[in-house]
Amino acid sequence: MSSSGTAASAQPAKKVRRAYIHVGAPKTGTTFLQGVLWQNRRSLRDAGLHIVGNGPGDHYRAGHDIREVPYDPADPRPDWKGSWDVLCSLAVASEADAVIISDEHLASLTPEQVERAVKALHPREVHVVYASRNLARLVPSEYQEYVKHRSKLTYAEWTAKVFNRRDRGPGRWFWSVHDPVGVVDRWTTAVPPERFHLMTLPLPGSPRDELWMRFCAVVDIDPMAAIEFDVAKNDSLGMAEAEVLRRVNNVLPEDFPRWHHSGIARDVLAVQILGPRSKSGRPGLPKPLQRKVLQQTEENIQKLSASGCHVVGDLAELEVGDELSAADPQPNTDEVLDAAIDGLAGLLVRMGHMRDDRREAEGRLRRQMRESASMTRTRTRVAARLERTRWGAQALSKYRDYRSRSAGTP
Repeated sequence: MSSSGTAASAQPAKKVRRAYIHVGAPKTGTTFLQGVLWQNRRSLRDAGLHIVGNGPGDHYRAGHDIREVPYDPADPRPDWKGSWDVLCSLAVASEADAVIISDEHLASLTPEQVERAVKALHPREVHVVYASRNLARLVPSEYQEYVKHRSKLTYAEWTAKVFNRRDRGPGRWFWSVHDPVGVVDRWTTAVPPERFHLMTLPLPGSPRDELWMRFCAVVDIDPMAAIEFDVAKNDSLGMAEAEVLRRVNNVLPEDFPRWHHSGIARDVLAVQILGPRSKSGRPGLPKPLQRKVLQQTEENIQKLSASGCHVVGDLAELEVGDELSAADPQPNTDEVLDAAIDGLAGLLVRMGHMRDDRREAEGRLRRQMRESASMTRTRTRVAARLERTRWGAQALSKYRDYRSRSAGTP
């Protein structure tokens, strides 16, 4: 008995198979982290971390599904119903020790949605990764993100709604993803606090790779496994550029499809054209809200310290300092006009490229159709000649029977 007991104790412990859900929050480096994950997918897989799915779109659709976002049948994008379970089935079946799903909107899940999300990954051990940042820096950054998503509100109107009405409008969404205490409370209904990993966003002036280093410490991989860091980033718009887009949102027709706004107004006008030329600074917090930001920050740090969650970084990085009252001058009319003209010129350039691409595609299609028509005529002439001979007619008959049977085969 002692020998068998010794043999059993000598067996290596079974390695825990983990699943990491990176839930955001928005504007905390999520676009950068997701870009690094996908650009280095193969090398990270070799290091033991599998980013499941075929691309970021799979995670986006899965997030919409688990959040129960209604699908518009007119939307040209694929329906996302059932996408979460499909993605999780890939995660469960993966041979990798660790898998990861990343969507910055998942921080908003309700306790019921959290339960379903975690259950779908059973029997893997689920960990949650969430990043939070200084609230005074976050608010101006999130405002322009709302404008990218079709908001018509001015900065003063938007901040008032966010801080004065948390149960509806922009305040409801903002706090669902940016109240770190609330996010911890909801996710720890299904995941133990020690498996909720709270990363604080590194302060300005920190090493450029600090966020990646913290992320790797959470998911337990070698940071050197990633070698490609030239990825897209979700840079914020300046005040003049945000004002241009806000005014565009105000004059767009109500029936302008949201997928067109996402693909053109946001991804092209805002991200590709206005974003790179943004130099007009960021707005400060309105004075009536500064005390609320200080009180909220102090309360967050106290509750997070007592939550039992795993903090990566330093909660002191959430503290608000001089940035509370710092503000760049509001853009004047000429600055807004310059941004608008640059935006219009940029759109014209891209429309020209699109027309050239379309003409080239149409030309290729016409050539292929001509070649196809020529081949059809040739086949018709050959078949007509074969029909004139007995052996040719028999061969054609057998060929047609074979094609008929093949077409009917399930």
